[in-house]
Amino acid sequence: MKKTIILLSIILLPLCVDAKDVDQWFAEGNEMYHLGNYDTAAACYQKVLAANYTSAELYYNLGNAYYRTGQMGMAILNYERALRLKPTMKDAQENLALAEVHTVDRIATLPQLFVVRWFDTLCTKVKPGTWRFFWLVLFALLGATIILLRIGRTLSLRKTGFISAIVVAVLLVATTVVLITSTNRYNARTSAIIMEPAISVKGSPEQQSVDKLILHEGTKVEIQDQLSNWYKIRIADGTTGWCEAEALERI
Repeated sequence: MKKTIILLSIILLPLCVDAKDVDQWFAEGNEMYHLGNYDTAAACYQKVLAANYTSAELYYNLGNAYYRTGQMGMAILNYERALRLKPTMKDAQENLALAEVHTVDRIATLPQLFVVRWFDTLCTKVKPGTWRFFWLVLFALLGATIILLRIGRTLSLRKTGFISAIVVAVLLVATTVVLITSTNRYNARTSAIIMEPAISVKGSPEQQSVDKLILHEGTKVEIQDQLSNWYKIRIADGTTGWCEAEALERI
């Protein structure tokens, strides 16, 4: 009965709060954090999230509160969520690195070609909204170069318009590819953090399957597939396996 009441309160909370309540909870969370009441601070920040208000700063503060209480899985999860909303947030990057020092698993990253690493960086470190802005700018420039090509009164102007149109068109195509990939990755939310102290990664999606490896709280994985309540995951070194869905939290 108690669990039902708590669940209903969380569901109904967004319907009965306004911006003033959210600001008050956020300010209270900040105050409790500075006073060293980290559990209370985390609870205040969670109330803001329950009211469907999110921001990189909110996730960052929540990550700090969990870091101070030694809950590294929750800290890493919230730092990652802050960076998902604001990839250039330096404080979140630094604190994420500090939190990862406290994790158990040390997984070597699978070597990648420079071009692949560069493309992945473009897709993950820049938000889709930024790429959409660049795409619109390039589209407008393409239109301007075509107009210059059509109405140029001299051969020199038309030649400039032609060359510019080709360059802008190539950049527009490349930006379109990055935009689509970035948007798909952002919406898919395939990255996840292990939240259990330790889990067994299985060879197949069943408890009786052989254990391939043990992973610990705070380790980041990529979700590749789902079968019932099992996720097929991939870690940084390329190893894949199956684990129970409840052991992970999507970023």
